[in-house]
Amino acid sequence: MLCVGSAVATLSMMALALAGLFSPLWIGIVAWLLAGLWCWRARPWIGLAGRIRMYARPRAKALGILAVAAIVMTAGVLYAFFPKESLLGERDEGIYAQHALHLLRTGGSAIDLQALGVAGDPAIVAIERGRAPELPGIYPTPGRWTFQFSAATPVWMAMLGSVLGPQGIFRFNAIVGVLNCLAFFVLVRRILKPSQRVWAIAALVVYALQPAQVWISRNSLSEPFCSWFVLNGAVLAMIALTRRSRVLGASAGALIGMAGFVRIDAVIFPLAIVAAWLAAVAVDRGRRSERFNPALQEIAFGCAAVTALALGYFLAFVQPYLVGLADMALGAIIAAALCACLAHAMQTSAALRIPRRFAERGAGPVALAMAALFVYAMWIRPHLQPYALIESKLVPQLNGLRDHREASLVNVAAYLSLPVAIAAGIGAAFASSWAWRGTPGSIRTWVLVFLLVPTLVYLWKPMVSPDHIWAARRWAPAVFPACVVFAALGCAALSRRWRAPYAYAAVALVSLALGANLLWQQRDTLLLREDAGMVAQIAAIAGQLPRDQVSYVVAAGPLASALITGFGARVVPVASMSGPQSDSVCGPTARGCRLVHFAGMDLGRADAVEVATLRIRRLRRITSMTPLAHGTHEEISDWKVVQIGP
Repeated sequence: MLCVGSAVATLSMMALALAGLFSPLWIGIVAWLLAGLWCWRARPWIGLAGRIRMYARPRAKALGILAVAAIVMTAGVLYAFFPKESLLGERDEGIYAQHALHLLRTGGSAIDLQALGVAGDPAIVAIERGRAPELPGIYPTPGRWTFQFSAATPVWMAMLGSVLGPQGIFRFNAIVGVLNCLAFFVLVRRILKPSQRVWAIAALVVYALQPAQVWISRNSLSEPFCSWFVLNGAVLAMIALTRRSRVLGASAGALIGMAGFVRIDAVIFPLAIVAAWLAAVAVDRGRRSERFNPALQEIAFGCAAVTALALGYFLAFVQPYLVGLADMALGAIIAAALCACLAHAMQTSAALRIPRRFAERGAGPVALAMAALFVYAMWIRPHLQPYALIESKLVPQLNGLRDHREASLVNVAAYLSLPVAIAAGIGAAFASSWAWRGTPGSIRTWVLVFLLVPTLVYLWKPMVSPDHIWAARRWAPAVFPACVVFAALGCAALSRRWRAPYAYAAVALVSLALGANLLWQQRDTLLLREDAGMVAQIAAIAGQLPRDQVSYVVAAGPLASALITGFGARVVPVASMSGPQSDSVCGPTARGCRLVHFAGMDLGRADAVEVATLRIRRLRRITSMTPLAHGTHEEISDWKVVQIGP
């Protein structure tokens, strides 16, 4: 219910942002009225005491609830109290934060240059005509510029920021991260057999405390919100398959499709759903009435419909971003369409399905093939040359560099720990065997294939800048959850003969050991607040610029975008003071103008008078091409605000 409500609210707020009518006050009033109306009609408090008593016993359940609460609370503290205050547009997180601040200030997603009073400036015209570098994360379009990414995450950041101030923007993902932990725990419990569900606690420890999850839940990126829809959609899909419900199936598919509104690369999830549908109907079993679950097709249709709407949104409002990723999106769409046609054909023609005898005999070889694939990806592929190189339309400056995709599984293992990765390989082998010989419409078959497909795709080609911890973001919505689920399945399969007391003790020891190891890996950054004070430091620069005339920022695109979108400063970016753009700076105005530039830069202007020197101090983690680099460093830069002319 909460996830469905968040999906409806997201679409509503995105529409308001596009229309320039985004108002946190009125949105909050309407939301409280709707919540009150729902409570009045549903009366959720009726029978609440009985439900609490049901979940509170027996003792083992109470201990499990206590353990889950402790894990989630620990994760929540680590997520919420140490946010990364990203604002500069150097990388994606700064663009999301700028978008949220822009929504709070203007009520819309479009950047209206006419309202700022800079639309006709020669430097702006040069950017729009491609004669000067674009601002990072912002696409120049005539009259109004647009943000590179979807508004789905920024609208929620802005809502929280309207209540808690700018710092609320950087804590939205902490809330979502905690909710994701709960959704993931529910998903793992549903996948495991009742006698093995104690392993869900160990899985939760790994998922919640592993370094990439902690980092991304502190950051202002979109992956946590994408995970929110994927995890909850997968849970609802399992419920729909259990109840054989078409309505729940369509709703589950729609929730997973909502991930496409958050991130354009979520187009991989319709492919995963259709592949799961194909796997569920591929093996011929039983009578026709038992053969196909009606929810299978509805999940695929629901996801396809919402994903199509999401692609339409990007095509209409963020077209350059969609064009830059067109190859990936088109490939996923074609593959999904082919799988859907094959799945439909298998449902109507028994001759296309795998006969029962081959399903029984093939389970062992399939498991061995999955194990061999794991061994290849972990210990052989990283050493095979020639290495793949980056080919990106969106970030062409990285083209030609190695993208380190060959080490994907090794890097994932570094974040989760090697024992967890090995357990995941064992679990994936068992899961492949179960899926191969499972009955059509099998819930377990569907969810395991759904998890496996995007994992294989993103391990094969992550499509992200290869420096860590940044590269780990690509694996957050699909790969990390899937690997932890498979690890839980592997542990459950290996311990299936253990009696309850020994199993509980083993899970407790494993959970404590894994949790301690994961936290120790982050000892240098666990209590680090990256970029603390960034909003105040950029605001100080904005405060030195006049509101009634244009100022210029020289050779600092990330700073210029933060000033324009985050604070509404009448700022124009200038690539250099030595080129043709310098002639238009502070042109015919009798009042002169102000420039912002790096302190070590020589403007070559004798009429420049210093107004202020402001410092930007950044405390940051060390990054490298291998995961979990230890240590932090401080970056200090001085910026001068100077007056040119009268």
